[in-house]
Amino acid sequence: MTRRFLLLGLIVLAFGLRLHHLDVQSLWYDEGVTAQVAQLGVGELARWTADDIQPPLYYLLMNGWLRLFHPWPGNIAYLMRWLSAAFGLLLIPLLWAMGKRLWHERAGWLAALLAAISPLMVYYGQEARMYTLLLALTSLAALAVLHVMAEQAPRPRTAVRWWGAYALAALAALYTHYFAVFALAALMLYVGHVWWRTGRQPALLLRAFGANALVGLGFLPWLPTMLQRYQVDTSYWSGTLKIGEALLDMAMNFSVGATEVMLEQEARVWLLGFGLIVLALLPMVWQHPRRGQRPLIFLLLGFALPVIGILGLAYRTPKFNARYLMIAWPAWALFVGAGLSAYWGETVTAVRQPLGWMPQKVRRSLFVVIAVFLVSSQAVGLQHWFGDANFAKTGWREAISEMYFNRQPDEAALLVSGHAYPIFDTYLPPDLAVPRYRLPEIDILDVRQVVGWEEAAARLNQMAAQYGGVWLFLWQDDVIDPSHVTQTLLDRYAQAQPTPSFAYIGLRHYRFRPHTSFPAHPPSFDTPADFGQQLRLVGAEAAPSEIWLYWQALQAPLPDLKMAVSVRSANGKLLLSQDLRPAGYIFPTSHWQAGETYIGRLLLAPPTTAEHLSLEIRVYEAATQKVVGVQRRFLTVNDNLSRCGCE
Repeated sequence: MTRRFLLLGLIVLAFGLRLHHLDVQSLWYDEGVTAQVAQLGVGELARWTADDIQPPLYYLLMNGWLRLFHPWPGNIAYLMRWLSAAFGLLLIPLLWAMGKRLWHERAGWLAALLAAISPLMVYYGQEARMYTLLLALTSLAALAVLHVMAEQAPRPRTAVRWWGAYALAALAALYTHYFAVFALAALMLYVGHVWWRTGRQPALLLRAFGANALVGLGFLPWLPTMLQRYQVDTSYWSGTLKIGEALLDMAMNFSVGATEVMLEQEARVWLLGFGLIVLALLPMVWQHPRRGQRPLIFLLLGFALPVIGILGLAYRTPKFNARYLMIAWPAWALFVGAGLSAYWGETVTAVRQPLGWMPQKVRRSLFVVIAVFLVSSQAVGLQHWFGDANFAKTGWREAISEMYFNRQPDEAALLVSGHAYPIFDTYLPPDLAVPRYRLPEIDILDVRQVVGWEEAAARLNQMAAQYGGVWLFLWQDDVIDPSHVTQTLLDRYAQAQPTPSFAYIGLRHYRFRPHTSFPAHPPSFDTPADFGQQLRLVGAEAAPSEIWLYWQALQAPLPDLKMAVSVRSANGKLLLSQDLRPAGYIFPTSHWQAGETYIGRLLLAPPTTAEHLSLEIRVYEAATQKVVGVQRRFLTVNDNLSRCGCE
């Protein structure tokens, strides 16, 4: 009875942390996608997820949840996140049961406690996404495997029941997130290892094969969709994943929840302590396993195989976030629980060499020190998450409210990026009659759809013909509009109005001048400046504090090109000398589309008083330093350019 109350107490603690300030933070883009997709019909929902990188089960569950409770007093953010919090609670008893079955109950308690207070688990327990459901399902599948691998072979009926539980959990996990396949592969390797080392009868492998055959048959209808998505996904830039940085991100994420709830600089300091703790816990995990299990192999496979598999996939298609590796987090929690529990062991015989000789008082003192460190690190992360504005989610709700309550009747909204419309429509449904436009018109992020001058000018002219002003929402614009064409056009040809700032989203307000017309093409030279057959400088403009360069790619793809640029006054005084990418560091020429016009900016600090400038540009390949071409142009400084709302 005491055991049940303790477990219930842990669950209540975890639930309290996950419900605390549950709807204080704005929904962000991914949660807006959840809200949009979950409210579709089942058929349309399946079609939408088939075109996305996530399978449909979580959205179907959310669909039923919203149909059951919505409309409901309160807001949709609280309602959706409540489901994630509930899924997150399931991990606590599952970790307790796995720790108990692999080692002893004390290991399970400590692993469950870590899951209850982990800022990473609290963070995703307060996000309307599928990650807590994924962890619960893969952990349930793991617990089922541990039951059938017990030392004393279960009765056939019991074995079939647990293999059935595994099959259902595994299939549900695959329909929740594609990366579940790596966790399931680790479990099957564990089954094979234990069977090989213990001389099991063929019945075990036959049952394992049968259960996985059911999983495969159940997932077969969706398998072509999964394979196609990985072939056509264009939501990432090409390149090479930096494995070292990815592993560092994972370590900070697993230990203290960085960068969701802690800055990287602070997390690195805590990480030094966690490195010492890992070294201290590692030998203590060498405990006598319970019931014929192989806990070290279980932890190694459960942690290493998903990490290696996901990083290997990301190395091929460099789209990575530390949360993708979260499927291996339960193995981390079990490692901490098992290692720490051994320090509290009643007798030294409970621990194998080399630390079995350690006196009990010393071990328990170390237990207290490590436990205090762990709890303190988690408490700091939770404090940041609940009370530090630096860790707020993207402020869509606040920015949309600012626009809605301050817009004039003749003003519209423009979303850059266009695929952000789900979160906008969640907070401001179309029936509220606020016109919104998208640039570009895409439903899912596509890094090939980069906005150029011509596309931005056409959309702004369309809006200027119908409205007196525009509210510009900038989110992921560094990917979709990396040379900031849209904002530059508005700064140059419209009147900027004051707007407050919001977390991780830009909001700009402009009024159109009478008869505003945005030029379809930038000002151009009489003779364009070509750099070989690769790059063209079609035009340039100079203001006292800034020079705008208008570039086009003559072919695609281009190598990563850089330019050495110098600016001099008419009397030869050097005003600027820089080496940089033509349209900015975050937008290399290797990402340009042929024929589109992109903007590069040169800042003159301090501003020049010269009337004429000499501009010399040498373009070269970044990798080989090979010079592509050199051009020199003369520019007239136009003071009026800096008086049109430009920043």
